[in-house]
Amino acid sequence: MSTAPRPPLPDTMQLDSSLPDPSLGMRRAPEPGPVPSAPSLPAPRALLLDFGGVVISTTSRVTWARELAEIVVDRALAVGANLDLAEVEESLRTGRTALSLWKNAASRRLSPRELGPREIVEDFLLADLPATVRSALALDARELLAAMAPLVADHHQRPGITELLAECAARGIRLGIVSNAHSGRAHRTILENLGLGEAFGVQIYSDEVGIRKPHPDMIRLATEALDVDPAEAWYVGDTLDRDVVAGRRAGVGAVVITRDRRTDHPPFRVTDTPDLVLETPEGLLAPLRAALEAAAARAAAAAPASAAGSDALTAGGATGEVATADGTALPGEHTPAPSAAASRRPALLLDHGGVITLSTPNPERFAEVSAQIVALSERIGSPIDLATAERAAAEGWERHRTRKRARDAAADPAHLHEEIDPAMLWGDLVGAELPAPLRAALRLEAPQLSLTLHRCKNLPAPRPGALELIRWCHEQGIVVGIVSNTISGQGVREILARYGLTAMIGPSAYSDEVGVRKPGGEIFEAALAGLATDRADVLYVGDKALNDGRGGREAGIGTICLLRGGKDSDADLDAALTSGDADHVLDSPAQVIDLLAARLAVGPRPS
Repeated sequence: MSTAPRPPLPDTMQLDSSLPDPSLGMRRAPEPGPVPSAPSLPAPRALLLDFGGVVISTTSRVTWARELAEIVVDRALAVGANLDLAEVEESLRTGRTALSLWKNAASRRLSPRELGPREIVEDFLLADLPATVRSALALDARELLAAMAPLVADHHQRPGITELLAECAARGIRLGIVSNAHSGRAHRTILENLGLGEAFGVQIYSDEVGIRKPHPDMIRLATEALDVDPAEAWYVGDTLDRDVVAGRRAGVGAVVITRDRRTDHPPFRVTDTPDLVLETPEGLLAPLRAALEAAAARAAAAAPASAAGSDALTAGGATGEVATADGTALPGEHTPAPSAAASRRPALLLDHGGVITLSTPNPERFAEVSAQIVALSERIGSPIDLATAERAAAEGWERHRTRKRARDAAADPAHLHEEIDPAMLWGDLVGAELPAPLRAALRLEAPQLSLTLHRCKNLPAPRPGALELIRWCHEQGIVVGIVSNTISGQGVREILARYGLTAMIGPSAYSDEVGVRKPGGEIFEAALAGLATDRADVLYVGDKALNDGRGGREAGIGTICLLRGGKDSDADLDAALTSGDADHVLDSPAQVIDLLAARLAVGPRPS
């Protein structure tokens, strides 16, 4: 173990301009050696850990690009594109290199934002592919990035982590993860598979909160949810330019480095320095115990002063909020117009609920998500009981429904069709009357809570004729996409996977991922951008006169079909037919086969 004071930067950690790193075109730092002793560290109430380099070490996998390229090629078949495997592999490698350069440059910024998943996939990883394919596959960006994480590297738990987490649990020290990530979902899965997920009260990932280290609010979001002041937390990372700088900007009590492969290769000179440099997390136990024991000794020696000081400490807390955002531009803003050579072959877009799936409301819809909220409250040290969680979930959902009705009735066109952000749903609507730290934690866990509620709020079953329609289109080479309002696109994908449809579904636009609900045009544009078909040759099937009929018509879709048996009455559907918002009102998805078959039989329609 070695210690390092704050400024000035110790000689052992100065960047050596005589040692260029040819692989990066940047400077390499020498191996750290003994450095002067640091003053004793303040006792922490919370320990915040980076994911890679602290909890997990990684070993690169040389076959990742080929394996991910195979996934991309398979997914492209669903949008009617036959891609060359070698070209996709090269695009992935080139894109990842460019992405690394962007991340290094972002570390220099004072308040860097995170790239949205669609930006990463469309502008970096698949940038060399045809525009239509990029647009289609970018709608599945979160799925591709979640698949990419375990392919790029093997993940191993670092030495000492089990003992460190046990020590913190025994001493009541709250734990959090604060990490830059392309897929927080993948990181959560890795921790769960290692049996570590329940140890952490909160997990902050850059792709989920829209900012990235060294932005100090990455750390402040965690301390807010754990109900501690940043000065009462230690932050443990492995990089100078991201972790040390983030810790200093956030004002944490101590910044600790556990050395990993990136520690000695900062992309540029960094003047902020850590308080402690360790070879592995194993070395953290001794200074942690020493700090806690020193604080206990001081408290025993001066009990009255200690009590007053404790009150002053616990009164503090970070109050800044960062709205969840992925920084992704709406697809309609830069969608290229179809080329004159675009295929006149038809394509099919489907709504999900009411068209592919019919659902029965689950009377116990809030049970599992309420239990999840209770477990979260206990992990962050702000416990509530199950009855309180169930009441909050039910009342929050009703606030959500009320807000949707108010938004739909509003006259403001700029926000008329905005989807309610998951962080707002859980942190502000469900958490309205819950403790402030729990509200903060709910905002951070919002995507997982939305997925849980999506899984439980209804009992889904395939609508008769829907699977037949999709399978027939697949056999005919007709691309099938989805345009759906939902609280969890990931949840819809799970249902489609259970039906065995994953490989048959092309561009899928879900409102929680696009940020706009039907009948808003942007969600239709997102799906249409992934079709190599003129929108006049697209057939869209929904079950609602306004959302699907008028929304599809205003998006310029050529043929609109509405199905009876969904949420809208027969009278509303017939009125849409009369007004021109629908071309057909049908009883079953299977009847769409006849419409498509007739179109294939007569060949391409004239423009």
